[in-house]
Amino acid sequence: MLNEKKNDKLYLKINPDDIDPKALFIIRKLNDFGFEAFLVGGCIRDLILRKNINDWDITTQAPVEEIIKSFNNFKIVTVGKKHGTILLVSNRIQYQVSTFKSIIGIQPSLQSDLRCRDFTINSMAWNEKNGLVDLSNGVMNIREGIIRFTENSQDRIREDPLRMLRAIRLASELDFKIEKGALEEIYDHCELLQKVSIERVRDEFIKILLSNSPGRGFRLLYRLKLLIFIMPELQKCVGIRKEYLQNDEDLFEYILDLLENLPSNIILRLCMILYIIKNISKLEDKKEITTKILRRIRFKNAVIKKVNIMTQENWETIHFSEKKKIRQLASRIGMENLEDFWELCKTLIKANRNAEKSKLEEIRTGKNNLKEILKEKPPVSLKDLVIKGKDLIELGYKEGKGIKDILNELLNLVLEKPELNQKKILQNLVKNLTI
Repeated sequence: MLNEKKNDKLYLKINPDDIDPKALFIIRKLNDFGFEAFLVGGCIRDLILRKNINDWDITTQAPVEEIIKSFNNFKIVTVGKKHGTILLVSNRIQYQVSTFKSIIGIQPSLQSDLRCRDFTINSMAWNEKNGLVDLSNGVMNIREGIIRFTENSQDRIREDPLRMLRAIRLASELDFKIEKGALEEIYDHCELLQKVSIERVRDEFIKILLSNSPGRGFRLLYRLKLLIFIMPELQKCVGIRKEYLQNDEDLFEYILDLLENLPSNIILRLCMILYIIKNISKLEDKKEITTKILRRIRFKNAVIKKVNIMTQENWETIHFSEKKKIRQLASRIGMENLEDFWELCKTLIKANRNAEKSKLEEIRTGKNNLKEILKEKPPVSLKDLVIKGKDLIELGYKEGKGIKDILNELLNLVLEKPELNQKKILQNLVKNLTI
């Protein structure tokens, strides 16, 4: 049945109207200059599967210098020039154009280029003259839902060990299986991943994490001995049992189930993994473990900062059933993070062992309270108070730490009762504070 459904989605008659106009323009212009040029790789696979296409790759007979000379109306990025690849950029869309690749000793051609591609489902090409060129049975493997290395698996992995992660990522994104022989080769060559830059590993890791089936991706990473080179802290969750887990479930499986119930959002899914890792860590300073892991994988500081804000809260004590507690939470994490935090809490509520009716009621109440808070926009920070430091100085208070202490005390009162945030009321309250 799975294969039949996949067959129904296949689109084998690719027409010029299906192609991005700029990509088609590049191919036609290269043809006009006497060079063969084809769309190639993942964009052909996604055209066949009727998926949205973000990247358009072109392979051509033209040398890099000819490509650069021919497209001066594009922004040209030459970072990959020494490898025969440049990027043509127009309206923020990138078109990767590469000179035909080849095995040493063989004349570069489309045929040699396709033989050098990573997987059979990516080893197809198309242009208007030749139509679909499929020398490695890529269409058949798409029909079967199989990820298979092009020609020799070992050679493809040794050429670029990152392809091991790409196989897992494609399996997670496309709901395909990895061919048995390919699985065995990845398992046998897992240590080669250490030769790949952590930035490239991170990018594939993110795509697996954001895929439709992150659980499947992470199970493959663990099974094929790759996870330990990326996030060993997550691997340590295998075999750990907790009282809130089902009888046949360990902490690793629990995390993966939670991931699959979260939106495809990098912050949310990282938070879920790292919050649980942090809670089982035996390190005294648990706040540091999140930063340590994310810096090791080279995540941006903005991501690290936001994940830290979210994971430093004790999720078990946060209840969206009381608006006062939601306001207090917003004061600590910022109103801008409130909806994301609710997604995390909602996912945990769904996963707990309470009766379904009880869980639905808790979610309904939390959702309504959050909606009201976001609409009301209550004061949740010092800048939201109608009374400022200068007002306290006018009342006779001296500048210094005492001013901030008073403002924090007033904020606590306002978080309890937002209606107190009026200048005269707060001025009267100040007189009664003992700080």
